[in-house]
Amino acid sequence: MYRGFYINLDRAVLRREQMEQRLADAGLAGRYERFCAIDGRTITYGPEALPGSAALGCTLSHLSLIKSQQGADLHIHILEDDAVLHPEIGRVLENFVALKQEDQWDVLMTDIFVPPDVYLFKHLHKSYRELSATGSLSFFDIGTWEFACASSYFVNKNSIEKFVQMMEHQFPAETPYDLRIRELAKQKMLKVFLCFPFFSTVSELSTDSNIAGGFQHVLPLTEYRRSFYVSPDFESISRNLARYSDIDADDPHMRTYMNLIRCLIAPEHAAF
Repeated sequence: MYRGFYINLDRAVLRREQMEQRLADAGLAGRYERFCAIDGRTITYGPEALPGSAALGCTLSHLSLIKSQQGADLHIHILEDDAVLHPEIGRVLENFVALKQEDQWDVLMTDIFVPPDVYLFKHLHKSYRELSATGSLSFFDIGTWEFACASSYFVNKNSIEKFVQMMEHQFPAETPYDLRIRELAKQKMLKVFLCFPFFSTVSELSTDSNIAGGFQHVLPLTEYRRSFYVSPDFESISRNLARYSDIDADDPHMRTYMNLIRCLIAPEHAAF
């Protein structure tokens, strides 16, 4: 039903070894193959030969991989080398294509960087509890969401041609890859869905991202993202979040805001 690939830089040997071990542990080693990433920092682009970047290399790597699959007779599953997959990831696609005709979807994300919106949290929390209780899956249309990241996603085999055309030609070169997908989804040019709970997450290596490395402000949101994985390690998530928390308990505004959040996420509170 699908072919799988993971994107990895030649110099990222540890990431390659750990990715291959995670695939083996999940019983998925035979289904995925490595795709050599483009190191954006070694290239220039545009008529003025502007210096490249890690983000540009990420975009070019994803697009090069998808272009190599033009004319494919199977859907493709693309991973970055910090992805962690649930052993039953294939069931996600099987369930999804049983629900959707092939002309009803272009991209299926298996996890995303979740925006820290209180009302979205309430929706996801309620859905997570209900779905986990029955072992069920849901698929959300995320065309209006402020999502980010593209560490694990399926591309419809019938959408590859148009996907490449839009992703290549409708954005400045420096536009990050994941934000291109988000913008096309918002414009209803791509039909993008998300499986929930997430059947992939990101490894500890994601905190040492080639792109986001050093941006400490994203790390708490990475832990939040991990909490919606189908089998999360909540002890590890809580422990890691405690390292980033530095709330001044004597600040009355801080106390007020934290109590407000508690009120807003209570089941009794309704959005207005």
